[in-house]
Amino acid sequence: MRRITVALVSLFCSSNAFGGTEPVKQEAKKLWLRHVLPLPHEISISRKVVLRPEDVSIKLREGATAIEMQAAEELRLLFKEKADVAPEGQAFEILLGVLDSRGRVAGNTVRDAERLETLPNSPQAYLIQPVGSKKLVLAALSPKGVWNAAATLRQLMEPHFTKETVAIPLARVVDWPDFQERGLWNFPKNFVPWLASLKLNFGKMSSTMLHQVERGKPNHVTIDVEQIANARARAFNLIPYIIHLNFLHVCGLTKAYPELAGKGDGAIAGQYFAHRKKGHPQKALRAPCASNPILAQVIAEWMADIASQGANDISCWLTERPAQCQCAECLRDGQFVWEARAFVTAWQEARKKHPDLIIRLFLSTTTNEKYDRVLAEAPPEVKIERACAADSFRTPQSPRHLFRTPLFDEYAAKGTWMASYDVPITANGAVETPEFKVPESSAYRVRDFVQQLHDRHHAGAYGMLAWVHHNRKICGYNISALAEWSWNLKGRSEEEFAIAWATRNGHRDPEKVGEWAVAMGPIEFDVYDSDFPTCYSWGKAVTMFKEKQHPVLGEGMFRYYLSADDFDRKAGVCRDALKLAEGFEDPYLALETKVVFSYAELAGCIYRLALLNWKTQLTAQEAAQFARLRDLLKAAGDRNAEAIAAWRNSLGDDKWHRRVQSAIDATLDTVKEILDTTSTTEPN
Repeated sequence: MRRITVALVSLFCSSNAFGGTEPVKQEAKKLWLRHVLPLPHEISISRKVVLRPEDVSIKLREGATAIEMQAAEELRLLFKEKADVAPEGQAFEILLGVLDSRGRVAGNTVRDAERLETLPNSPQAYLIQPVGSKKLVLAALSPKGVWNAAATLRQLMEPHFTKETVAIPLARVVDWPDFQERGLWNFPKNFVPWLASLKLNFGKMSSTMLHQVERGKPNHVTIDVEQIANARARAFNLIPYIIHLNFLHVCGLTKAYPELAGKGDGAIAGQYFAHRKKGHPQKALRAPCASNPILAQVIAEWMADIASQGANDISCWLTERPAQCQCAECLRDGQFVWEARAFVTAWQEARKKHPDLIIRLFLSTTTNEKYDRVLAEAPPEVKIERACAADSFRTPQSPRHLFRTPLFDEYAAKGTWMASYDVPITANGAVETPEFKVPESSAYRVRDFVQQLHDRHHAGAYGMLAWVHHNRKICGYNISALAEWSWNLKGRSEEEFAIAWATRNGHRDPEKVGEWAVAMGPIEFDVYDSDFPTCYSWGKAVTMFKEKQHPVLGEGMFRYYLSADDFDRKAGVCRDALKLAEGFEDPYLALETKVVFSYAELAGCIYRLALLNWKTQLTAQEAAQFARLRDLLKAAGDRNAEAIAAWRNSLGDDKWHRRVQSAIDATLDTVKEILDTTSTTEPN
């Protein structure tokens, strides 16, 4: 980091005359922009001004909103953090504000103001431009755009700030997001300022508490009002939710109203495969009798209570897995049609007192049952969210698979608001198999999925954060990649992104990190998008041996291995990348490389062994090769277990999440069962 800092001081603080403008050379601009993430769509920096921090002032338009005030406060905090001064000087002014009807901010005419109306997601778009040499204006059509402008300027100023000087670019920026909503599901409270600084703007509130239901009494919900307000001030939409309807036993719904329990065994939704693993027995999670009007009445009271606490957007979760109440009414139209109707009916009732209330239907994660009816009946104001559906949308194609769903894509193309939670910011990608917690840093995989969502006219792109501890360390790279390309799809390459990420995170040699990312990003894509982790956790690899199936390249766990040479080629890439990563000051990427390398080795061993196992009889030479491959498989499995353990131990000595151990167990169990299954194979 020291080498970068010295270079920046030289590039940006060389003037002896404070307050005068100086030209910015192309190389200096390139270095400057490495500190900005996401990259703005249009940015020009031809000159800068170098000043004493105390000579700068930050001002707001009259009548500024809470978001504008918080945006200004973020800039003021930078002056406090870097120089311990309040920016109240006279030499240079940073002015923030929403444009008036004449395209001005506090009397200052802003060029290109009319362009903002034409940009995608224009309420979040913004302009930055100098007015002469002593003022920089941050302007937008709405307070959210002002926040985004301030987030960009703060990133531009951060690296060129000392106690003595600050270099301010006289930048011209026109910028907007490619997605309306960009963010995460399931993250700690303290993430919001960081996420908002990256111009991510959406999150699902984890602390939504439904009170116990009592028959005949009004129903209530507790939400974190302060957390919502703090997020809203940062242009961040943090929304409460009403949990999956087959989980409502936790708040005593069916105890208070037994008639709301779904009828018959068909109403039992059950749980995901992963939730039934060791120590987590199957539970009878019963879907409700959704056609009963009492359900809509209870939900309407919850919605009204949430809205009365200041939230104006609620995510409504349909039953999580396939289920069907067996009463005649529910059977007539279908479980999920009736559940969607219950939510919409409740919303329409709640809107009588809260007309600005918005809801989004969070469709059941692993079903596609009668969603044609759900989408056809949903009012146009109702948003549609989908999660854990990537594999059901997958269409084989070389070199990378497509994700398409004709029904949802058709509605999205015609204007239905659609969002996906499946952006793969973690290794497993699909929450149906959350038992694996292993490292993944593949901007290639994130960008591919985000681009496909955009092509399918989705308005929201979210990832699911499955980590409680060490979450930013483990997922920060991919979360930053989501921020980068959900804002500006056509901006940086994967290498340029990795260099920017490394620069912002203090790596001594960002270019080397970029080189590592170019090597490992596609490999990690291949490893973690090839039927992972179900090929291990669901016993698919073992079944291939037990049933003597012929392994097929390009399918299943070999999805992105198109020739037998691919295994060795990718192993070679991993070796080279490991040598590179072992030179980094932080060992994290080297440890991650070892984990990915070991998975690639496992795939190669399993393929070659399965190819011989498929044969009815082996020659003596093949039998000897078979024995060697069994030894290699055992060694590869051990290396994988050791690599995962070493990576996790590096994060700290706190208790491991059980799903880290699940990853290790799945590998060791798979290897053991394959070796047991093949122990009797003999030559002809």
